[in-house]
Parts: sequence; C-alpha cells; structure tokens
Amino acid sequence: MTAFHLLRRGGGSEVDAPDVRDAPGDDAGGARIRCPQCAFQPAREHKWTCACLHEWNTFDTAGVCPACQRQWLDTQCPRCDTWSPHLAWYVDDGGAGPS
Repeated sequence: MTAFHLLRRGGGSEVDAPDVRDAPGDDAGGARIRCPQCAFQPAREHKWTCACLHEWNTFDTAGVCPACQRQWLDTQCPRCDTWSPHLAWYVDDGGAGPS
C-alpha cells in the first residue's frame, strides 16, 4: 500500500537543501535523508502530495512543489506520520546509520 501525505505549508523562507540521499545500505557513509523521529529513509519512489494535488518526491526539490512553487517547511513521515522540519531530514551521520 502506498500512502500519500500532504505536506504542511510553512512560512515564507526558502529552503536551500542539497540532494544528499544515498542509496539505502550504502556503506560509503556521509549524508542521508531520514525522518528525525523514526529514522525512516524514503526511497526515490516515495511521493508526497501538495495542496495543489501534484505528487512528487519532496526531497528532489528541497520541499518546493514543482507544480505550484509552494514552499513546504515541514514534511510528514510516511512511516510514523510525524511532522518534522524539512531541513531536519538531512543528516550527516558519517555512516553510523540506525538499524
């Protein structure tokens, strides 16, 4: 079952987050994208839905909807349903990932 979650609209500030996603299980270490609450690492195939109903992977655009240009400062985790600041998902763990 694929769950699509709406992103909660944030304030007007821009997010300048690089695409730092490594493949799950990549032993190279370094930066990863993961939920700050449950450590879930979304795959490129995961999609979020904007208020304009466009579906895309929010981490491909640092939280900006490519259809309407809405900036999302918070992102909901598909696993734990918790909202967290979008920038908090970008973590440099040096390879010490959760199990």
